[in-house]
This record gives sequence, structure tokens and C-alpha cells, in this order.
Amino acid sequence: MGYAEAAKRYRHQAEAFRAKADLMRDETTRNSYLRMANAYDGMAANEERMARDPGLAPKAAE
Repeated sequence: MGYAEAAKRYRHQAEAFRAKADLMRDETTRNSYLRMANAYDGMAANEERMARDPGLAPKAAE
């Protein structure tokens, strides 16, 4: 899977966490889902950066 595809999957997962957060009555639970959504947005941003500049990607172990 390429970086752009991974970013797309992470963005989709972030949206799903936000949708779940909207359903939660408990503030602690809602905030947990929102934190997970933010983390997935961050992972998507990292993948998007690597897609734009492959030099940022970690080198494979030899």
C-alpha cells in the first residue's frame, strides 16, 4: 500500500471516530474518540508528506 492510500484510510478512520464521538453522551468517552480522530489525522498528514517527498520515508532495513 502506498503513502497516499494509507493517508486516505487514516482520514476515513478519523471520520469514523468523529462520527462515534458525536453519538457519545459521556464526555470522557467522546473526548477519547476525538483524540483518536486527531491521532489518525496526524498519521494521515505524515503519510501525505511522505507521498509528496519520498525522501522523508524511513529507509528499509537491510
